Amino acid sequence: RIMASSTYDVCVWGANGVTGSLVAEYLARKKANFAIAGRNKAKLEKVKQDVMKSSGVHVDILIATLDDSQSLDRMCQSTKVILSTVGPYLKYGMPIAEACVRNGRDYVDISGEVPFVRRLIDNLDEKAQKNNSVLVPMCGFDSIPSDLGAYVTVSQIKKKFGCKTRRVVSYVAARGKPSGGTLATGILMDKKYPKESSNVFLLGGERKGGVREEDLDFKTVEFSREVGAWTAPFGMAKLNTRVVRRSCELFEKIGDGYGSEFSYNERALAPNQKVAKKISRAASIPYYVLEKMIAAGRLPKQGEGPSADERKKNWFAFKIIGEGTDGRKILTKIKGKDPGYDETAKMVSEAALLLAEKKEQLLSLRNRKGGVLTPAFAFGQALVGRLHAAGITFSSKTIGTENKNQSQSSVSIPAKL
Repeated sequence: RIMASSTYDVCVWGANGVTGSLVAEYLARKKANFAIAGRNKAKLEKVKQDVMKSSGVHVDILIATLDDSQSLDRMCQSTKVILSTVGPYLKYGMPIAEACVRNGRDYVDISGEVPFVRRLIDNLDEKAQKNNSVLVPMCGFDSIPSDLGAYVTVSQIKKKFGCKTRRVVSYVAARGKPSGGTLATGILMDKKYPKESSNVFLLGGERKGGVREEDLDFKTVEFSREVGAWTAPFGMAKLNTRVVRRSCELFEKIGDGYGSEFSYNERALAPNQKVAKKISRAASIPYYVLEKMIAAGRLPKQGEGPSADERKKNWFAFKIIGEGTDGRKILTKIKGKDPGYDETAKMVSEAALLLAEKKEQLLSLRNRKGGVLTPAFAFGQALVGRLHAAGITFSSKTIGTENKNQSQSSVSIPAKL
């Protein structure tokens, strides 16, 4: 389909929210060609003024509402990519994604809702391929580090050892508290979609032998010999693992699969057993207790999050260990600053800009015309390079070999495209 040319590269839907405003600030600093959009003109005017103050950039405002499909069509037609920051996506996300597909435009978001992604695939994947529309949900802290980290690790195993991958495990350490929006999403998942949320292959990727023990969500506190540290269940593993398994399936469909035995899982890293137990308890608080804590003001409400000063102290680090079918191992490290806000805004912004600038090259690499894709499958090495240049660092090396020189050889991550 031939589409009318777009005025903007990216349009930020929900720019008046906490993360949305950070995305607007980031795009302004990058001198990107973008607009901000939402329902409330007064709130968007404030974002516009803030952006003007901080970076001297004039930003256009677009007004649209979810119940007015013509307003959504006008918004989509004006831009190449819609960057949606409005959740919970199961409540508010589908009309935006549908409008993108209807108008042959592209879409990225920061949802952490696996059942929403399942609905995107079921409702829009085929239409999106017909309309040359690319939809890439989960482009924030969930699940870009996990998905790109697994992808880089599998790629290094193939390149260095010439074999497929048997397993990848991500060990995650982070400082930072969940936002009100993240908590609201988690509560919604546990309350309304418990069965789907606990399906480890909800987005596909199941191996021929069916579900194995290594595919199940990690629920215990254990000392890991592999990393020499205590580990606990990681709160976001239920999201990230599903996305990585879908990437595995998508790559398989184009003859470049991760491996017939491939498994992926995640654990939280802890400095000692006591902290590991604390992390484990926090990860298993029932949703109704969280609701009471939010009502009592002990946890943030939706729209509330840490201040800029608090965010400056936050960080995250992934240690990702991949084992080839020949038993040799690669260690990939990913490091960044505040995961929930600053780096999420950076990740989704870079994904949106890459899609706006390089869509045809990206699709030709994957022999696709569009569809509901994952960050690793849609963007691969190109996004790794962009994020690395933007301060979210990636490095890989061989571990556990006799040859000391080889074990320290750090693999720099060049940007392709």
